[in-house]
Amino acid sequence: MPASAPHILILDDDPAIREALATALQGTYVVHSAATGKEACALLRRHPVAAIVLDAVLGDEHGLDLVERFRKLSPTPILVLTGYGSEELAIRALRAKASEYLKKPVNLRDLQTALARLVRPAGPPGDPVAQARRNLGEHPERQHTTANLARAVGLSERHLRRRFRETYGKTPRRYLTEVRMQRAKTLLRTTRLGIEEIAQAVGYSSSVTFDRIFKRASGLTPSEFRASGRHLGARDRRDRGSPEG
Repeated sequence: MPASAPHILILDDDPAIREALATALQGTYVVHSAATGKEACALLRRHPVAAIVLDAVLGDEHGLDLVERFRKLSPTPILVLTGYGSEELAIRALRAKASEYLKKPVNLRDLQTALARLVRPAGPPGDPVAQARRNLGEHPERQHTTANLARAVGLSERHLRRRFRETYGKTPRRYLTEVRMQRAKTLLRTTRLGIEEIAQAVGYSSSVTFDRIFKRASGLTPSEFRASGRHLGARDRRDRGSPEG
């Protein structure tokens, strides 16, 4: 593994889950594991962790209560794992300003995809364009503008827009829209949050605007997208239950 490989911290009180996740992520990341918030904080102080995979429910402490403590030690993105069907935990994870969440039992491909989105992209140390991309990817719910994004990374708007397009093939605004749409699709598929709540969770104060942009990006309104997912899920269940032949 290259010395520059990103460090990942897994916090889960189940040793079998820690081992399974570490095995799946080794080779791409340097993996550190912890069973308690205290152990996790000690690791955060010792290592430049690029992302935290956090179980929402631990033995004697609630994982989401640790988010604020972690934020004081590191700005690293936090991926929360919630129990399957636990809508309340998913909502709490978003309100706690977690960067992303996945439901358990977690699909390892989904986990790897989510971490690839959250972990800092490769680039020279202090690369302002990579920093701008990271700001958009980690906090799509914020009201970003090219002006305040450029100011935060020390570039002019024009310079940032040009370099961002050269590096990633799209403008910062287009990249932000894609991140928001991907997160919206996840929320539509996996939660019972209302359309207006999802719009706000991904950075749109107006559900009308969200509806219009979502339809332009996917060809369906948010309601139609959610309904199509339920239809496919019901059909898959019927197919699995049907005898062959």
